[in-house]
Amino acid sequence: MSFKINADKKIVRILGYGQFAVDNDTLNEINTIDNNIVKLLENEENDDYVRPEFERQLKLLDTMVEEKGVVIETKEILPSDIVLPGKEITLEEERKVFKGEGIITHLDEVLY
Repeated sequence: MSFKINADKKIVRILGYGQFAVDNDTLNEINTIDNNIVKLLENEENDDYVRPEFERQLKLLDTMVEEKGVVIETKEILPSDIVLPGKEITLEEERKVFKGEGIITHLDEVLY
């Protein structure tokens, strides 16, 4: 059965896990965590603090999407509006992905 997307749902892919449809309220919550991660990763002085806190925030992102999103069957692959990195991302890769506006670069364009 095909998943029907409407204007109130956006597709979030968690790399290595799957796709979920989330509503705008959840997308706003994801954006808040995304912005917190960007601020966290700007601190390059103390990686011993940054790494575990990043992992906690990334897990929070995943949990939020999994709990508040609607799973899209693996038989169906849809274009993703947002892509969350997999759990095996390195600190160096994290800093390349979560910078500037983070993974959600133009929230107003994604929402509308």
